[in-house]
Amino acid sequence: MIGFTVKKSDILESLTTTSKAASTKSVISALEGIHFKCESNILTVTGYDLEIGIKSEIPVTSQSDGELVLNSRLICDIVRKMPDGDITFEEYEPLRLKLSCEDIVYNISAISGEEYPKLPELSHTESFEISEPLLKSLIRQTVYAVAVVDKNPVLMGTKFEILDNVLNAASVDGSRIALRREELLHEDFDFVVPAKTLYEILKLLSDDENDIATVSVDRNQSIFKTKKYTIFSRLLEGNFFDYTKLLSATPEIFAKVNVRSLMECVDRTLLLLNDKIVSPVVLTFNDDTLRVFCETSVGKLDQKIGCEYSGKEFTIAFNSRYLLEALRATECDEVKFEFTTTGTQSLIIKPLQSDSFVFIIAPVRRR
Repeated sequence: MIGFTVKKSDILESLTTTSKAASTKSVISALEGIHFKCESNILTVTGYDLEIGIKSEIPVTSQSDGELVLNSRLICDIVRKMPDGDITFEEYEPLRLKLSCEDIVYNISAISGEEYPKLPELSHTESFEISEPLLKSLIRQTVYAVAVVDKNPVLMGTKFEILDNVLNAASVDGSRIALRREELLHEDFDFVVPAKTLYEILKLLSDDENDIATVSVDRNQSIFKTKKYTIFSRLLEGNFFDYTKLLSATPEIFAKVNVRSLMECVDRTLLLLNDKIVSPVVLTFNDDTLRVFCETSVGKLDQKIGCEYSGKEFTIAFNSRYLLEALRATECDEVKFEFTTTGTQSLIIKPLQSDSFVFIIAPVRRR
């Protein structure tokens, strides 16, 4: 029967993170819990809802090895409200657990660890290593453009594709594309990770260049192993949109834009919008000036900022939120705006000195 002592700060961090993968409601009671396994002074804590799993290992002082499952919400709340210091977990009889800290003692029921589903094991794997900050950047700059709801479920994830020693991360919905590129020496292969998983991974990646993440993939499962956590996820299957055909158009209209200045302008337009009041932000380029205009039943906003542009006056409109999210994802001070004069005239956003990312936003009809 399981028994161990652990620092509150260690167990609380682990519980807070792994509980995000526990099911909130399931016909399998064990999935609403967190799995504890103590072995040789190491406690493995796991949350898993059959789609995403998060596992961590923390050092403890073990009195006896064992495993069991505790209700996720209950154990998180109990530990959170315990005083700082050491907490002792002791299974004093089968599936009955005593938690004690100073003069506080809880007695709660548990579920057998044997009822907890096994985490996926990868057999024929492809894997690569990547620094945690770089993986964080790849996800952050693309996941915002994942389709929230789509007839093609595979678009509700980001496609990772290694092609010719370049790792591409691409997200697509009906109105925009976000593509991030980075050199990576590896054989060609691709996979699609659900956005839900990526948002959780994003929270767990560090900013330390010395921390290396390992990404392992087989036919329908993936494992992301970071310095502190291991994240398991099913993969999305299906035919991903061929975004490459939209990258081949030759632009004929160019501008250089200050990201912060334009973000502030677009952000102000949101004050005139809500779920029931929708209107695009209208951009007009003319003589090194960018006019940003929005008008709704609430009011109108008319602003001008400087930009590098020469050519005929050019006007185009976009969804304010889509434009703002793309600008935030650039992580640059200045970017290039490119447009074609034929076809959809979509906005193409690129960095000034490289092609490390490409963001595309389709225009909307002006009112």
